[in-house]
Amino acid sequence: MVCSWYDNCRIKRMRKSPSSSSNWKHKHEIQDYKRVREIDYKRNAAGQEDHSRCTCIGSSHGWLIFLDHKSSHPFLVNPFIQQVKIQLPSLNSLLGILKIKKNIQSGEYFIKYYNQPKNKVSYTKQLRQIVLLKSVLSSDPCLGVNSLGVVVIYGLARKLGYCNYGDSSWRGLEDGKFWPYSDIICYNNKKLYALGENACVEAWDLLDGKCVPTKKMEIELCFPSKSEKMLSDFRYLYVRKLYLVDKLGDLLLVVRYIGEFVNGDNEVVQEDDLLTDEDTHPLVCPYKTLLFHVYKLDFDERRWIEVESLGDSALFLGGSHSVSVCSSVDSRYKKNSIYFTDDYWDRMEEDYLYGGHDMGVFSLEDQSVEPIYLSGCSMKIQPPPCWVAPSLW
Repeated sequence: MVCSWYDNCRIKRMRKSPSSSSNWKHKHEIQDYKRVREIDYKRNAAGQEDHSRCTCIGSSHGWLIFLDHKSSHPFLVNPFIQQVKIQLPSLNSLLGILKIKKNIQSGEYFIKYYNQPKNKVSYTKQLRQIVLLKSVLSSDPCLGVNSLGVVVIYGLARKLGYCNYGDSSWRGLEDGKFWPYSDIICYNNKKLYALGENACVEAWDLLDGKCVPTKKMEIELCFPSKSEKMLSDFRYLYVRKLYLVDKLGDLLLVVRYIGEFVNGDNEVVQEDDLLTDEDTHPLVCPYKTLLFHVYKLDFDERRWIEVESLGDSALFLGGSHSVSVCSSVDSRYKKNSIYFTDDYWDRMEEDYLYGGHDMGVFSLEDQSVEPIYLSGCSMKIQPPPCWVAPSLW
């Protein structure tokens, strides 16, 4: 599913193969589900949930994660289950934020921190850039809300934060070593894997969402030489982003290369080339994803090994929980491909002509990129779309 909130929702169902662990006929799971439905779900006078003062900050296990600007409380909503809302603790103590307010006309967010002078306020047009980079759930809340844990990459330092369902506050995971972090995934409700900017990995024990996660492993790794050379050769033409994905038990590192300025022929150009003597207005050359590298972690040798094919699998990457889907379950998905949405937060709001637009399907077989939508789609999409992978019940 590709979802762009608040007003628009474009849906593509991402089906997962059913398993015994997701069988809703089990009595205890039905009881857990009923308990989730009893959680308070506030509506406006028209009977609809009011998201006007909220920002979608990700999705995980089929649930959308929102941040309420006024209270700084994140909450969970499942677009496939009506009248369900799971409230999480305020982020104020974790981030040191006193208040967040959005200017509807300019689209800017005003952020007031505890340690700032009274007359000083911080501004940003993209909350994901400086408040919450990524948010993931330890498991699907429908399968047991008591074991639910939420992990975030937060703040400019991009450290790890955590809370269990029912906690009154968030806690920073101070034992983290490889921050600033680029991505996090929760595997099998037991492990948290965190990826540093240098491609090093940490593994944390989640303990079924009942305690603070404990770090079990630090894996110091060399950044893959092929990807390192790519960026050093074209340092001012590309920016890279890193993702962690669990593919059938294999831990994958995905390196995404985004051309800073890409013309209509998919050529990366220098910023100085956007304005010539003959032009009165600069050329519009938005940033665009052009290439991916994929690696698998060899735990024994402690190194990243290049992956040339994903087989029947397709990866879904962006600002949401990174997932792998087997294309044999649904033939609409292209095998050996990477589906991606825009998460270039640093530049998403710099121009009124584009931003949120960088979506597509990358083929590992022929190294090509195809659009997700037909041509003619607006290059400015606010808020940017994200993937939602609903569980099968």
